[in-house]
Amino acid sequence: MDEKKLELMKKLMALAERGVGGEKETAQRKLEQLMKKYKIDEADLSEEKTEDFDFRYKNEFEKRLLRQLFYKIVPDYRSKSYIYRYGKGSKSTYGINCTKAEGLQIGIEYDFYRELWKEEQDFFFSCFIQKHKIFSMRKEDIEGIDSETPIEELLRMRKLMDGMQDRTMETLIESKEE
Repeated sequence: MDEKKLELMKKLMALAERGVGGEKETAQRKLEQLMKKYKIDEADLSEEKTEDFDFRYKNEFEKRLLRQLFYKIVPDYRSKSYIYRYGKGSKSTYGINCTKAEGLQIGIEYDFYRELWKEEQDFFFSCFIQKHKIFSMRKEDIEGIDSETPIEELLRMRKLMDGMQDRTMETLIESKEE
């Protein structure tokens, strides 16, 4: 069997063990199909040998996200040695000693949640701008702006905006005068 198929099966095994809900069941089903097809058992896939895995991060949030994934995926993370390695500029590395399956799982989830966080940050910023009316109403500034926002997104924005604080510059000025 080639290395790519073996790696895919290991990734599926990691997802089947640590995934949530439907992704866990789907991964388990697909893993069983491939194991049957290639006549491999779980013992062939599970490698308990540990090795060092390095994950690059660019900011404090990404570092915290990696730490959370270590806690979630590596059951005895406290006994595992993980270290910080600092590179030049924004190229810092967070290392952990874990099994290959755990390392793969951390990498997959790190990429997924990092991209999801970026999307959510953009969405939150849009809600913040709308909530606090930090935009221009001049005709020349709003011409050409696409106003076709799906109703589901507008409803989601409304819910998030409702949860935000209702502070204004006027309340700040009034509190300074007192």
